[in-house]
Amino acid sequence: MTRTRYAVAMVMAALLASTVLVQADAAEPQVIDVTLGSYFIKPDKITVKVGQPVTLKVKNEAWFVPHDLVIKAPDAGINFKVDLHGGKSGSTTFTPTKTGTYKMYCDKKSPFGKNHEEKGMHGELVVAP
Repeated sequence: MTRTRYAVAMVMAALLASTVLVQADAAEPQVIDVTLGSYFIKPDKITVKVGQPVTLKVKNEAWFVPHDLVIKAPDAGINFKVDLHGGKSGSTTFTPTKTGTYKMYCDKKSPFGKNHEEKGMHGELVVAP
């Protein structure tokens, strides 16, 4: 009978330890590299999990043209603008609170013609369950 109790205690301890590890992993941010360039965003579709912190590491590979990455969804815990001069990098961290698909884009405007979003600098952030 003592061996049975010991075995049950060991199984319970192992289950508890694995539960703690899973919870710790869920709190670590999902890190995603994003590249802004001559009228593109790569990747143009990003999928993240609701409730899990996300860090976007954004780089503007255009050397002379400033770009930014904007997502405005405050009802989902996502509301930022990463503004970058040519050749610069930056980052933002957020925790999405609501599933859905949200528009991401560059809101820079050219002095003449179309703005950067109209020239192709747009994509979507998908927040999955």
